[in-house]
Amino acid sequence: MLVGTAPDADSIEDHVIERIRACMQSALKLTDAEVAAIGPDATPLEVRSWNSLGHVHLIIELERTFDVTFEADEIAGLASVSAIRSALDRRPA
Repeated sequence: MLVGTAPDADSIEDHVIERIRACMQSALKLTDAEVAAIGPDATPLEVRSWNSLGHVHLIIELERTFDVTFEADEIAGLASVSAIRSALDRRPA
């Protein structure tokens, strides 16, 4: 990226997805190879240790990393990387 130019939407989205993946790696104790295999549509069925307890750890890590708080009724719906991304997009900048 050139100095003085705004980042494009794809690079911003990639950065957010990478931060979500980093949260997943930390919360779910995933290897680098496991994290690299996580796509935007990944769900708990495809990610080792993304079970009910892992989901709680992931939510806590996401809240810390992105400085947000998810509502109780929203947490169950955060069942894919894309759903997490969408929920973060709805937060004020």
